[in-house]
Amino acid sequence: MGGAGWKVPQRRAEFVGASMALMGGTLMGGTIPPAPANASTEETSKDKAEEHPEEPVKSPEPESEESDLEIDNEGVIEPDNDDPQEMGDENVEVTEEMADQANEKKIEAINALSEGDLQKAVDLFTDAIKLNPCLAILYAKRASVFVKLQKPNAAIRDCDRAIKINPDSAQTYKWRGKAHRLLGHWEEAAHDLALACKLDYDEDASAMLKEVQPRAQKIAEHRRKYERKREEKEIKERLERVKKAREEHEKAQREEEARRQAGGAQFGGFPGGFPGGFPGAGGMPGMAGMPGLNEILSDPEVLAAMQGSMTAMTVFFPLDTARLRLQVDEKRKSKTTPAVLLEIIKEEGLLAPYRGWFPVISSLCCSNFVYFYTFNSLKALWVKGQHSTTGKDLVLGVVAGVVNVLLTTPLWVVNTRLKLQGAKFRNEDIVPTNYRGIMDAFHQIVRDEGVLALWNGTFPSLLLVFNPAIQFMFYEGFKRKLLKKQLQLTSLDAFVIGAIAKAVATTLTYPLQTVQSILRFGRHRLNPENRTLGSLRNVLYLLQQRVRRFGLVGLYKGLEAKLLQTVLTAALMFLVYEKLTAATFTVMGLKHSRKH
Repeated sequence: MGGAGWKVPQRRAEFVGASMALMGGTLMGGTIPPAPANASTEETSKDKAEEHPEEPVKSPEPESEESDLEIDNEGVIEPDNDDPQEMGDENVEVTEEMADQANEKKIEAINALSEGDLQKAVDLFTDAIKLNPCLAILYAKRASVFVKLQKPNAAIRDCDRAIKINPDSAQTYKWRGKAHRLLGHWEEAAHDLALACKLDYDEDASAMLKEVQPRAQKIAEHRRKYERKREEKEIKERLERVKKAREEHEKAQREEEARRQAGGAQFGGFPGGFPGGFPGAGGMPGMAGMPGLNEILSDPEVLAAMQGSMTAMTVFFPLDTARLRLQVDEKRKSKTTPAVLLEIIKEEGLLAPYRGWFPVISSLCCSNFVYFYTFNSLKALWVKGQHSTTGKDLVLGVVAGVVNVLLTTPLWVVNTRLKLQGAKFRNEDIVPTNYRGIMDAFHQIVRDEGVLALWNGTFPSLLLVFNPAIQFMFYEGFKRKLLKKQLQLTSLDAFVIGAIAKAVATTLTYPLQTVQSILRFGRHRLNPENRTLGSLRNVLYLLQQRVRRFGLVGLYKGLEAKLLQTVLTAALMFLVYEKLTAATFTVMGLKHSRKH
């Protein structure tokens, strides 16, 4: 086929179906990490304003009122700045004799501690550590002495080493929590003391937790207050950028139309040419081998599908917030979606339903790129310029979905936890997270749970790869029937068949989506041997627990919100996709054929 026409319906279904693979319940979750705006950011903004005087000067933003936060710091001491204590050689080979000697030193240290000779106890524990540096209890014991000596930084260093050796020791978290309390690190102290009580309840740790938790919550609430202001500002600026881009696009359309009417050049004048050549017989653009990055990002249909998915996600994001709360918080009553959203707004603020929007959209962009690049690469190798079939497209879509799940699941595990951070849970057994941002969340998860915890929920996610396949088949089937009766799909047609196809796929796979959310949140006790990837055993266990507690209806808790979110998202995405694709081809001067 030449440059005057381009058959795209098959590719449209491929890319829209592919994009919905990332939207349809397999890759959801995340939140904006708490990071209050700092002075350097404000200064940078002022510099930019000076460099561009032609832009209207905005009224200054209200200054941060961090000084309004008053915390009772009674009992907080100055940090100890001594040189780091000896930790022993981790690579030393401990003999049985050395282990016995270390145990003797430990007993002597405990006796010295009971006699009140704290420095002697530290020295003896240090001798024991040198003999057996791989025994976590020795570091924990020495940390307890450092706390009594009011050397919190030294205690924290010992606790960090002990946790590295044994991350399930309640005593280690207890002493690190006490050390953080001495330094006035209220949120860190609350996190460690709560974890200590969860691992092994301790009256002493519980008493101190009751002391520090109100202060930690006060700090968190203070941060959320200014985070909401920052989010409002970002949303306002983003809307302004969208408005400006739309105006520029409309201006470009008018200029192109004027050139066309004046007999100007057609597609040949497109800057740089269109990478990959023109497609033939409904196939992908002519690719002799693997597609390059520019080919993917310059494809108007790929860009339209990506923009459609992000637009739809943004519009219906609060519905996903309601769905996630109902899935994870078992004790939250299953009310109507508006009622749940009103509760969240009342308890957490007007922007709470949009908490986590930015990291989710960022992760969605990454997932879109991984999926489309894998899909196009595999198709270039398999089809090799021949006419593709629906069966081949489905196989490629499943394989691309599997690759996407394996590569991007860590992003969605972190986003799920960040999105739920600060939520008012009804289930008091849930231990709240205290991440300072995305990188800190990665660090804490790897440190406290191991690197494989970043792939929690991978097994149900792999099963959910078939969700978009179901939707794809229904959408294509309905579309073929309609195109037999009419020349092209209307916006209403795309909306209705997209909604129906997604409703079927969502209902069939929703129980797995519930299990996926629970495993990603990571706050349920499971068999440690099978917990990491959300094995079939754990998936069945969680499904059985839901049925046992709530009956079969428990498997579909939050389905109303999920159906509203995914069905409307799918439908709007198809609608936006059709409009964006038509606009892109109009700007390029191409014919947008809809015939098979």
